[in-house]
Amino acid sequence: MPVIKIGISKELDQLRKEFEEVMDELFRVPFGSRTMGWMPAIDIYEDTTHIYIVADLAGVDSNSLELLLEGQYLRVSGNRRPPITIRKKRFFQMEVEYGPFERVIRIPLPIDKSEIKAKMENGLLLVQFLKKEGSKVSISVK
Repeated sequence: MPVIKIGISKELDQLRKEFEEVMDELFRVPFGSRTMGWMPAIDIYEDTTHIYIVADLAGVDSNSLELLLEGQYLRVSGNRRPPITIRKKRFFQMEVEYGPFERVIRIPLPIDKSEIKAKMENGLLLVQFLKKEGSKVSISVK
């Protein structure tokens, strides 16, 4: 049986590349977060009394940070500026992202809004929330 070539190979390859780009972008942004510019990585964890949020903000001046608590959501925004020494240079490789950022983080448990602490240390932002007393209720099954 003869092989018949149809000229859609390039079109299929282009479609596949576009699909892969869309999927890469879709799964690069974590669900439940909004972003503009670059997006810092975060960790959320707890101990018996507190919830902690750690954000990787290397190179961000703490004076440019804005933290805003809205209900169960913490909005962290700011701007990472490139060092003056690298402006107007010719790059061979550029992976570090600069510019404005915004990250909205859902706080997973009720907190005491009067007991919130935040500090920057070695490029990491640590926000500490005191868990609200009585936030857990035991339910008996009959």
